[in-house]
Amino acid sequence: MTNLLIEETLETPEINFDSESGILKISGRAYSSDISLFYKNIEAWLEEYIQNPKESTIIELHLDYYNSVFHKLLFNFLKKGKTLTEKGKELAIKWFYQEGDEDSEEAAMHYSKTLDFPFEKIEFE
Repeated sequence: MTNLLIEETLETPEINFDSESGILKISGRAYSSDISLFYKNIEAWLEEYIQNPKESTIIELHLDYYNSVFHKLLFNFLKKGKTLTEKGKELAIKWFYQEGDEDSEEAAMHYSKTLDFPFEKIEFE
């Protein structure tokens, strides 16, 4: 399986999904109102990865800002990623947020509670 690398643009985040290491990173800003085609590539890659995942997968989220459209897509992505645990695989979700960014910290708690899955919140300067 090939890795998925999509460079960050002004409206879409960087995607760096490494099938060999099992580390799936999303970083940057997401505020495009037409992100469906962008997301289809991510969803297709994740579907394929789930068929033959690593024993341990780490989802790293380094999001500066995202709009409500991306919020829905991110939730669906995380929900689908959570299915790895149903296959007996390990999953860790790491949410990185800037020191003092209470909105981002609250968003991590909201996703974690809604998905009923623990997130590791990592504050940085």
